[in-house]
Amino acid sequence: MQALYPCVAAFGLALYLTLQTGLSAALNLALLALMLIVSLVAAVLSKRERSRNAFLVVFFVLLGMLNGLRVGASVSEQLQPYFGKEVVLCGHIEALQSKERQEYVSCIMQCEKLQYGQQVMAYKGRVRLALPQQRSGHVVVRGRLEPLHSLRNPGGFDGALYNRINNIGGRLTKAQLVPSAGQEQAAPASSLWQQLELQLAEWNLALRHALQNSMGKQAGALLGSMLLGGSSSLDEEMREIFTANGLAHLLSVSGTHLVLLAGLLASLLKPLPPLWRRLVLTLCLSVYALLCGLRPPVLRALLMSTVLLWGREAACVSGKQSHYPQAERGYLLCIVALVLLLFKPMWLLDLGFQLSFGAAAGLIWLLPACTRRLLTIVPEFLAEPLAVTMAAQLATLPILVANFHQLSFISIASNVLLVPVLELAVLLAVLGTVLANLPLAILVSLGDMPLHSASFLLAQLLQQGSYLASLPYGQLVIGSLPLWCAVAYYALLLLWADIPTLQLWSNRERRWLMTALCSALTCALLWQRYAPQPVQTYFLDVGQGDCVVVTAMKFTKRMVVVYDTGGLPNYDTGKQVVAPFLRYLGQSSIDVLILSHYDYDHVGGALGLLEQCKVRELVLPREALDTTSLPLYEAITKAAARRGTHISVAQQGRSWLLGEGAVLSLVVPADLAQHYAQGIKLTQKSALGDITNQQAPPSLAGNDASTVLTLRSPRGSLLLTGDLGSEGEQGLELGQFDVFKAGHHGSKHSNSEAFLQHIQPQITVVSCARNNRYGHPHAEAIERFEAVGSKIYRTDVQGCIKLSFDESGIKCYSYIYEDNYAEVHSWK
Repeated sequence: MQALYPCVAAFGLALYLTLQTGLSAALNLALLALMLIVSLVAAVLSKRERSRNAFLVVFFVLLGMLNGLRVGASVSEQLQPYFGKEVVLCGHIEALQSKERQEYVSCIMQCEKLQYGQQVMAYKGRVRLALPQQRSGHVVVRGRLEPLHSLRNPGGFDGALYNRINNIGGRLTKAQLVPSAGQEQAAPASSLWQQLELQLAEWNLALRHALQNSMGKQAGALLGSMLLGGSSSLDEEMREIFTANGLAHLLSVSGTHLVLLAGLLASLLKPLPPLWRRLVLTLCLSVYALLCGLRPPVLRALLMSTVLLWGREAACVSGKQSHYPQAERGYLLCIVALVLLLFKPMWLLDLGFQLSFGAAAGLIWLLPACTRRLLTIVPEFLAEPLAVTMAAQLATLPILVANFHQLSFISIASNVLLVPVLELAVLLAVLGTVLANLPLAILVSLGDMPLHSASFLLAQLLQQGSYLASLPYGQLVIGSLPLWCAVAYYALLLLWADIPTLQLWSNRERRWLMTALCSALTCALLWQRYAPQPVQTYFLDVGQGDCVVVTAMKFTKRMVVVYDTGGLPNYDTGKQVVAPFLRYLGQSSIDVLILSHYDYDHVGGALGLLEQCKVRELVLPREALDTTSLPLYEAITKAAARRGTHISVAQQGRSWLLGEGAVLSLVVPADLAQHYAQGIKLTQKSALGDITNQQAPPSLAGNDASTVLTLRSPRGSLLLTGDLGSEGEQGLELGQFDVFKAGHHGSKHSNSEAFLQHIQPQITVVSCARNNRYGHPHAEAIERFEAVGSKIYRTDVQGCIKLSFDESGIKCYSYIYEDNYAEVHSWK
């Protein structure tokens, strides 16, 4: 069994390389299968243990490769021929995945077949759609099938990977239910499993509504998501409190809840023999998982809890001491991981899968060392809960840093202080729900007391969680680190925990190795933060909007300037795109945030960005405010004042020295400058009280009032004109620029031929959304860019675009590599 660990590790590494690299294209399926059989036979026939283990490792490497090749084409690729066409889909609505919006219900449909005209094909994937009201069970819907588009930026949420892991292939727009029409008639749920699944979903929804009716919408939604899975009904503020405190995993059914339920049931089942107790506990946990929908996170939590339960009970039954419980649970964990990945290879790339197994591994291999060391500094009643949190946090630290690029210092305190309160609230809610559903009226009335107590505890928990999240220095931004840092960290962790298999070295040798690993990690962190870098410009993919980030080293500090923040309906680009991207760079603050004008697609993310990052100075546009822009202005200035940000208004010729000889300058269009020279002043009510602010005349609003930003350095120059139109461009006499961000997302009403002939850009970057309804970039604008010999790069095609002003020239990097842009370096 000792060989199981390296075998599973080899399997996981081979599977990862096959899924994430182009290795699969170079592999021959028949040859791999033959080598797999040969290695297995060699392992069976080998008489030496060392040779047998080596052949087993080779066998699992080949098994991982074959498993990765089994994934094949994504469901999105299967639907590719039908995108943009009206189709009919037959399947069932997943009731537990529905999200109620103001005017519609967002749903996920598990499909069975797709019909296009007279053509019918089997399609077993899922699609997103919107229906006017809540539905469940089998349905037939007609609509226009469209691809799923996600924003592609480093540090941000990888929507394409999420959709592939969850087998979601597209979205159905203008969806309409088909009542009955021959082949399109929905078939009833015939199988026993489908009927059971539908009945359990109805019970789940009924319990959710009962909790919300008894405890209020907020507390009921929180406990409903924790007890029954799914967090779609939670508001954004509550979600942020849990995330900031490192408790986001508790917002859905997790191993914590199943362990809590197992502990409660174990106390009631003590009279039973150990074997029967294990069987009854496993059965109860399985029924609970079915009630929660048995979705992948719930399934993983169930299996992890079962591993810990059977490993602990088996050790107790055997009566063995030493490292037996650790080895028993370790082997079970590896076997479960192997079986799950053979069943669903793509789960290896799922963050929830990685965190689940990482935390379980920490509780198996690191918990004894954490407990042993904590007992020397804290009382015993604190050592155990602290050790559990510490072991899970240490084991998942590289995974969290790789995905979120920051550490939460308050997570340990939150887990110790808030999780017990949360567990008590959950137990009270379970007790109240059981009593409220009993037939005896007196018990039903008694059920209100635990439910109200749980609601009170949750209100206090949210208040204290909000306070802890607001503490200074609660989080440390790390940035993106190379893969070898994670390998070095885990090696250091295993040495620190005194893992038996690593005790072949002497204490002195291990201390020297630990010192070397600590030094290497420290150097990596310092290099990431203070390494000299050229001036770099990032054009973020924010859909139909603009966001440009400029960075440059000034002495030992990296200066960060953000020009516009993008803005999308129902999606906070500042919080979900710009702030995670800055954390990816290792930055938690912004030196200057410049807003070009008050169009929502340019400033809609400013509020979220101000909440997430410290902004030292906010530069507002000189724009006449109307009924649309005034609310944005007031909300942004109020948020900036609350965060202590210095607020100013764009002034002609204002400049900043960034370092490396780079200078940023503001340019106010010529007609604006004339009015400002006359000293036009308007006093306006705002979030700051009565302030005197220079404003543009009423005729200069919207696109015409866009603040222009120029960057000039010894190694290249950059021009950003916002949404300035052709008339505004006529007043700009700025000379030539190496890089130009296309005005107004590549509109034909901007980017005039005369202006392009004047600035002569070598590179033009267009920031727009894929398949946007405005037709940006316009064909006429593209022709003008090409006429002046400018290379064109687009965020809708290549995702986030990075320009590096190196000594050898301007280098362009694309986050999404495209074959037709051969000169662009692949970011990944």
